[in-house]
Amino acid sequence: MLRRLLTLLLALALTALTALMAPARAAMFNRPCSDPVVFRGAAVNALVLPWRADGGSAALQAASRQASSLAHLQLLMGMLPLGSVGAVDLVAEPGGVCDVDEVLARVSRGGESAGRLARGQAVLALWGRLFEQDGELFVQTYLRFSRQGEAGLMPETLALTWGGAELKAGLPMQALAFAPRRIRLDDLARIDAASRNALRVRAAPYADSPGVEIGSSPRQSFPYSVTEQRGDWLKLAPMRAGLPQGWVKARSGDEVPDWSLSRWLPELDYAEAVAGWLRLQVGGMSEAERVRMARDVEAGLARYEAAVPLEAAPAAWGLAAALRGHLAWARGDRAAAAALFAAARERLPASAAAANLAAVSALSGVPAGPDTAQRLGRGLLGGLALAPEDAMLRANLAALYRIYADKPGWSPFGATELAERQQVLRSAR
Repeated sequence: MLRRLLTLLLALALTALTALMAPARAAMFNRPCSDPVVFRGAAVNALVLPWRADGGSAALQAASRQASSLAHLQLLMGMLPLGSVGAVDLVAEPGGVCDVDEVLARVSRGGESAGRLARGQAVLALWGRLFEQDGELFVQTYLRFSRQGEAGLMPETLALTWGGAELKAGLPMQALAFAPRRIRLDDLARIDAASRNALRVRAAPYADSPGVEIGSSPRQSFPYSVTEQRGDWLKLAPMRAGLPQGWVKARSGDEVPDWSLSRWLPELDYAEAVAGWLRLQVGGMSEAERVRMARDVEAGLARYEAAVPLEAAPAAWGLAAALRGHLAWARGDRAAAAALFAAARERLPASAAAANLAAVSALSGVPAGPDTAQRLGRGLLGGLALAPEDAMLRANLAALYRIYADKPGWSPFGATELAERQQVLRSAR
């Protein structure tokens, strides 16, 4: 039953918001991890890898499959309102494992091949593991995200021209390992049962309207297009005779439906927020759509933070601050962005990228001068002490040293020491 629902929702995701692309007339049940694909017409693609069971018990193996399917289901329902989205449920072949590095490498190979990311498209990978400890069941979730550049996945960066030099900074991270959380087998079973009842095509866009299940065979695809939207309700038109038509409700905003796995696994709220953030990065939306989507991103991050305190998840909170900062930067509120990036730096004291981001963003709107230049230098050197190999930090520091060379009055170093520092940076490449 759940696999059948996933098949429906995958087809729905491919055809959502037909104003952006012609209705897709194909759906996929799943793909092997050895041959992953993405949808070239989708701005954001989600790849859901299996939740691995660290243990041989039949119950744990079954729970891992159920967790994977439920995570795929929720992510699809959360992404549908984004528009121009696709999702693929990846499965391991017998005796094999799904390696996220290999999966992302395959879909990000250059060229115009079918099933590969086109430049500017975004991808989000989600996976996890289940394990038993002292008689209790734990689940741990992992997340990675990126956009396709000219020759592969690229880091998310912002740029600032200051003092005649261009400085760049990236996100603190684009991969996240969430802390393990307890979950019970009967919780998974209850969510499974609730999802069967909730995901029905209804005669009218109301929860109490009569509804029917879609299809009866787990071996068939269920292609639909979205012909109308009323709030959170989407009207489906079947693309094959014999399939029902009507309304289905997509999740959005602060709503947490009864069938949602995020009630026990709020990391999925975080993943939905990242998917929305990626959709904003890809662009191609009206201002009203951007405002609504930014609001939904904030709602997803806030749901996660309400469920998981800062001290239990400093990395997730730090990245969330940086994501919010990027949104503020994009809408032109540079002061708010700098404050959020500074908060990310505080929550991620061991992150060189966070130090770089905070140091660079703090310059926006600040007149160039010796005090500001030296403050930037201290921030960059602090980050470089954490990661001497960080190329972006090194490039920014080299740019600052060139400013010092052009404006000796700004430099805290004499000419000889400055030349030595520049040489050290060059020789360490």
